[in-house]
Amino acid sequence: MARRSPVRRGLPSVVVAVLLVALTVAVGGLVVLALQRGQGTTTERVADPLPVVSPSPSVTASSAPPVVAAPGSAERFLAVGDGVIWRATAGICGDTAPVVERSVDEGATWTDETPTYREIGQVRSLLPFADTQATLVADVGDDCDIQALQTFTDGAFWSPYEEVLAKTAYLADDTVVIDGTSLSAPCAQPWGLRASGDTVAFVCDGTAYETVAGQTTRLADGVVALDVHDGAVVAATVTPDCDGLQLSTLSTAGNAEAIACTDADPASPIALALTDDAIWLWKGDALTSTPR
Repeated sequence: MARRSPVRRGLPSVVVAVLLVALTVAVGGLVVLALQRGQGTTTERVADPLPVVSPSPSVTASSAPPVVAAPGSAERFLAVGDGVIWRATAGICGDTAPVVERSVDEGATWTDETPTYREIGQVRSLLPFADTQATLVADVGDDCDIQALQTFTDGAFWSPYEEVLAKTAYLADDTVVIDGTSLSAPCAQPWGLRASGDTVAFVCDGTAYETVAGQTTRLADGVVALDVHDGAVVAATVTPDCDGLQLSTLSTAGNAEAIACTDADPASPIALALTDDAIWLWKGDALTSTPR
């Protein structure tokens, strides 16, 4: 009777090799994970980034948004009070002087109220104040110190108020400052910031953004200028349906409600100001108003 071969104990060599390869990969993965966890970050932030919430896209994938360049020193500001209209150009501190003007005849004539004796170098914000007066956020002096200036004398004299600056929204280079809190803008050259109540809106690379209670929402592309009044954001935009600038009410849903198409050069700096019943537009040398 033939004797049976003894049964070989242990795993086949092929299985052992596979297990060794799997073990090697697993150990390598654990080493990489440990290194990643140990690296950490050391980036220092000057201002917190704005958390941006994008609405549902209202532009098809095949249509690129129009390119709108930042106006720089030519940026315009417009503020409408009670029988008085204020306007200003931004300028650049240490380079291009700003101009602040006032009109009491709906823009037919203007008087220069620039506080040059304060060594004003750049305008960052212009707001109506006390019905007929105005508030400026401006760079002042050789150090371009940002101050809030108010006039109680129709522009003849301007005085700085630190408490006003602490409660005002304005842009400082690539930073959005709201009530003393600095947030990083989503672009290098934001412009056109306007505020009303708890709503702050501004433009970055031709895209309008709205910030409410610390949350920023993308509103629309192709925006040249905007203003905020009682929580509503109205903008002048470049659209294919308007041979000029389309005035529209923007919403966080990504939709725009058209108001009027106005004859204006989209490549030229403009400013608009809202009242309860009108949209004032400073374009070229003209000042016009459109019913809301």
